[in-house]
Amino acid sequence: MSGAPCSAARAEVPERSAAPPRAPRRLAAALLAAASLGCSSTREHVAPPTPEVGSAPPAPAAALPPRRTEADAPEATATRRAEAAPARPPELDLMRPEDGTYAHFFAALRALEQGRRKDHVRVAWLGDSHAAADFWSGALRTALQRRFGDGGLGFVHLGYAAYRHDGARTTADGKWRTRPKTPGGSQPVDDGVFGLGGILFSAHKGPVRAEITVTGAGPSSRLLWDVCFRSSAPTDELAVTIEGGPSQVLRASPGDTVGALQHAKLSSVGATKLGVVPSGAPELCGLVVETDPEVRPGVVVDTLGINGARLATPLRWQELSWAAELARRSPELVVLEYGTNEAGDVTTDPSLYARQLAELLDRTRRVEPDIDCLVLAPTDRKDTPERTPVVRDVLRDAAREGGCAFWDTYEAMGGRGSIEAWYRERPPRASRDGVHLTFRGYRELGVKLSNDILERYRP
Repeated sequence: MSGAPCSAARAEVPERSAAPPRAPRRLAAALLAAASLGCSSTREHVAPPTPEVGSAPPAPAAALPPRRTEADAPEATATRRAEAAPARPPELDLMRPEDGTYAHFFAALRALEQGRRKDHVRVAWLGDSHAAADFWSGALRTALQRRFGDGGLGFVHLGYAAYRHDGARTTADGKWRTRPKTPGGSQPVDDGVFGLGGILFSAHKGPVRAEITVTGAGPSSRLLWDVCFRSSAPTDELAVTIEGGPSQVLRASPGDTVGALQHAKLSSVGATKLGVVPSGAPELCGLVVETDPEVRPGVVVDTLGINGARLATPLRWQELSWAAELARRSPELVVLEYGTNEAGDVTTDPSLYARQLAELLDRTRRVEPDIDCLVLAPTDRKDTPERTPVVRDVLRDAAREGGCAFWDTYEAMGGRGSIEAWYRERPPRASRDGVHLTFRGYRELGVKLSNDILERYRP
């Protein structure tokens, strides 16, 4: 193979002592705090459960406590309290000091592999255009799901014409509006409430329809669909149709704050297609597609890449609203893939990026205090041969300071001049623009990254 040699890039994992028991999830607190600003009511549009034939009737209302008996002796009380205490998460018994910055993530994978975990292990990948097409992140998803089980597509945009996601076909018919107008911008805009993926989509002119088909699901797969939308008026509606079933009309419930993010959870067996048709001006803030973890839990990778994004992009989102959306996903690992666009901002002091990375980590840990983190270095850029390694070094040092693993993408490509060498190959691994890679190049980085993570994992 011609071009610059591609050395193996290994994640730099700072030494870290054995982590303490995982702090309680802060989902309720985040949702309540966000709701106080009208940012996330997260009402679940699900039908009430129907009792199975022969099932026990609902428990009666709690009665007055019984009189104290000999069974209420201190030792008996302690026993009952121990029995009533929440079960110890199985992951905590599987954490190992040698895992370093991947301790919680690897413990969750072990619990999954050993059949001790009953929920998916989730990864959130935030980044720029390198992730937006889901080639790089898709390779990581494929590798993890092949080893630990397929948990589904994860987060997907709806209403996005120029969009791609591994394992799915999406269409956006009609004219759609995007908000914010420049999703990858760095300055605050509007109220900052844009959902987990940072982009909202709504009808611009005339009728519109968005559709997704899951291409990798089996004919008997049970899929869970979590539709996110935002109403601008009480009359806004969203007609959702799952293949083979009737349409369900979603709308904000009476008393909900106008402008709050709404969620509707749907499920299907054997159906792989979902379509949405908005009426009025509701905005789509994304869709999560997962397999049912009660059937078999696996790994889910949420790809949250935005064209032109920088570290400043997620920092301009309304924090509590985004925190509520991240809390719903409850990831064990966050991947921060930025730096390539920062390398092109030649008038900006690179030290700013260390502060931005620290703030983004702080925002994430205020939701998930013990989440593991992986920072990826920028790719080589043809037009910034001197600045790219400087940005790489700033992010590497900031990752260490923040207790994150660091993977040197720049070195994995071959260092300075590698993107030009990759472009000259036939077939090329880099694009003509000297910034982006081709499908082949992204897949190669994804395989290298996946191999490095799995090499560090010990069952």
